[in-house]
Amino acid sequence: MSGTRHNLERLLSPRHAAFIGGEDAMHAAVRCAEGGFSGEIWGVNPRRTTLGDFPCFRSVGDLPAPPDAVFLAVPSATAVDVVAQLAAFGAGGVVCYTAGFRELGGVGAELEKVLAEVAGDLALVGPNVFGLLNYVSGAHLWPYAHGGKRVERGVALVSQSGMFSGYVTTNQRSVAFSYVIGSGNQTCLGVEDYLEALVHNPAVNAFGLYVEALRDIPRFAEIAIEALARNKPIVVLKGGVSEVGAGSTVTHTGSLAGTDAFYQALFDRLGIVRVATPSQMLETLKLLTVAGAPNGKKLAAFTCSGGDAAMVADGGTLLGLEFPRVSLSARTALNELLPSIASVANPLDYTTPLWGNEQALTQVFDALVRDDCDMALLVQDYPPLDMAHDVAMYRTDARAFAAATAAAGVPAAVCSVLAENFDAESRSLMSQQGVAPLQGLGDALMAIAASTNVKERRRCIVSNRDELRLPPLQAINGTP
Repeated sequence: MSGTRHNLERLLSPRHAAFIGGEDAMHAAVRCAEGGFSGEIWGVNPRRTTLGDFPCFRSVGDLPAPPDAVFLAVPSATAVDVVAQLAAFGAGGVVCYTAGFRELGGVGAELEKVLAEVAGDLALVGPNVFGLLNYVSGAHLWPYAHGGKRVERGVALVSQSGMFSGYVTTNQRSVAFSYVIGSGNQTCLGVEDYLEALVHNPAVNAFGLYVEALRDIPRFAEIAIEALARNKPIVVLKGGVSEVGAGSTVTHTGSLAGTDAFYQALFDRLGIVRVATPSQMLETLKLLTVAGAPNGKKLAAFTCSGGDAAMVADGGTLLGLEFPRVSLSARTALNELLPSIASVANPLDYTTPLWGNEQALTQVFDALVRDDCDMALLVQDYPPLDMAHDVAMYRTDARAFAAATAAAGVPAAVCSVLAENFDAESRSLMSQQGVAPLQGLGDALMAIAASTNVKERRRCIVSNRDELRLPPLQAINGTP
């Protein structure tokens, strides 16, 4: 393990954290304490004796010990000197919140070269970055209020956009994160470094990536193969796809986005799920981490509305999902179970007379999910919680669905047509039963369709790892 990799491990599992600077550093220290971090918290500022409620030291050299983790918020020219001091003192890693480097070009770009030189083996995150959120230990290196809560296991998000990494933490979609890392300008560490450090971490069950460009694609590919082999799927949102968007990435992080066709081929090769929007990313991660990937493209869908059935069929078909015809044996069973006003089909509108009849609905769901399907979907838009009687009936239907799909061993999701029509308590109840609570019919179908080949790609990768490896970057560039 290299010195930088070891220091990145220290940064991700720190015993103590230092916050260097003024108000921004103080706010970050408060976030760390609020997160429940049990280690020591120190401030560094030559003009203060305390940083908020925390002891403050005049210089890096005055700290009680080399800190495992540092949050740095000082002007760019000063940041270079402080990073050099931290490296000499034996610190682990530093989140360089400071901007004003390569993203500005000219003098800023030259200053960033010096920053990289003085960092040495220091695990430098950024610069020009919001920071790092650690929901496993609470060791947050982040100056702003954020969402999320402590978890034992969750998604690791790595983002080349600071704002993206911030607002996904406040999602109201029941997606739990273990780590959220902004990569900033990637002076020393790139996306592949964070993946490598976390791929063996038992607190990580999947990866979400917002990327504009990758620095070392062969290394990224090797780690992505390892992640999928360990059943830790990767979902990526690629920025800079359009000509205008590609131009924005240069001014944003100073990176070149690369051709979209190349990245699409890379993601397909590695079994990485690609999405187009943040909401699609969240719904896809939720599906993969709660229910698991579909076994294929064949979907058994249930609704209590003819209109919903049509929308599911139309939307799913356009995305390449299949709705197998109901077999004769399943049709016979369903004709005996369903009200006379219901028509046997897939998607199945089981009609309102069966609402709240858990025993009958369990049999209905069981008949179709055991027929010919790779995944099951129940469409429900939950009423407001003050309509307690109706909410109870919806949850009864969902409970019957969860029981039937679990008995059949079929991955399952409940989805609302409108994203907001699925309350947090009902989502939690579904997740506890291993059923993914998806929000928004369009995003739900996209998540299912995008994930249909994950299991097949994983099988292929496990049996053909050597063939899927790419030559090292040096070989591609023709350098020793």
